[in-house]
Amino acid sequence: MKRLCLTCLVVCALCASFPVHAAEKTVIHLLSTPFGTGSYVLGTALESIVNQGGYPLSIAHAETPGQAYNVNKLNADAAARQNTVVTASQGINWLASQGKKPFPARRTPLKLIGIYTYTATWLVTGDKNIRNMADLKGKRIAMGRIPQVIWGYEPDALLRNGYGDDFYNSLKIQFVGTSEAATALINGQVDAATIGGYMDPISGRFSPAPQTVEVLAAGRDLTHLDWTREAVEKTAARDIQLFPIQAPARAVDSLESPIWIGADLHGLFAHPEFPEEYAYILAKAMIENIEAFGKYHALGGLMSRAGLVKGFSPEHIHPGALRAYKEAGIL
Repeated sequence: MKRLCLTCLVVCALCASFPVHAAEKTVIHLLSTPFGTGSYVLGTALESIVNQGGYPLSIAHAETPGQAYNVNKLNADAAARQNTVVTASQGINWLASQGKKPFPARRTPLKLIGIYTYTATWLVTGDKNIRNMADLKGKRIAMGRIPQVIWGYEPDALLRNGYGDDFYNSLKIQFVGTSEAATALINGQVDAATIGGYMDPISGRFSPAPQTVEVLAAGRDLTHLDWTREAVEKTAARDIQLFPIQAPARAVDSLESPIWIGADLHGLFAHPEFPEEYAYILAKAMIENIEAFGKYHALGGLMSRAGLVKGFSPEHIHPGALRAYKEAGIL
């Protein structure tokens, strides 16, 4: 009996010498976009921030073929809706809700948790005779492929909706890809091409995309073409929902004056069925650690508290995330 008591005392002492393990964290899967993209890098940043931040969730991050895949995944997989968040955009969400390419049928739009970046695209030319959009009539234009929504579908939609059928039908548009469009312009194979990058709509800070850097580095005299606010608003009313925002002068080299752009936004989204408490925690983590994103990538430096929901109406924000933004005084 004495031996048993002594054994119990030893066991109790040993147990007391070790820390009590915290309850196991709930794992949330984060599907971003291909390795190396801005969304992938910022997804990695969020994974690190949450996993090291003492939150009751942990994130398991993985790349995917792209945003269309992500939206389709949450629409098709009922189990994933409960434990998975994805990178998506306002534009891809709208295409999904309409059943437009690259979606074969209508999909349930996802709800926002927090915005990573705003993307800004416009057309640039090295032809001195092209000074504005009207001068593009009948010209050759290179842009991204249609599934590359920002670089393909969106500039095409602006041309289709913003300037009239005669103008659009006169254009010789080539959907070749982002890098390929830049190369075609540099080599003189087209008259204009799509360039752009990422910006903070609050401060106007801008970070050029790789193909934009490639075009600027070629050293040609360039003219940056203003979409015009009217064209962006026409497109948003008739087609894909873009925001009219001005890119400030000197956002990139050779941009001498502000131009109107059609901006899209990219961020963290979830299915409407995603648990509210999880959405609340993830939004709270983004709010509380907004400055930390800049330590992982230059794009993270474009994030701001107000920018996390700028341009989004409350009905398009996940209810759990909405609670976090209201508590923080952002909404």
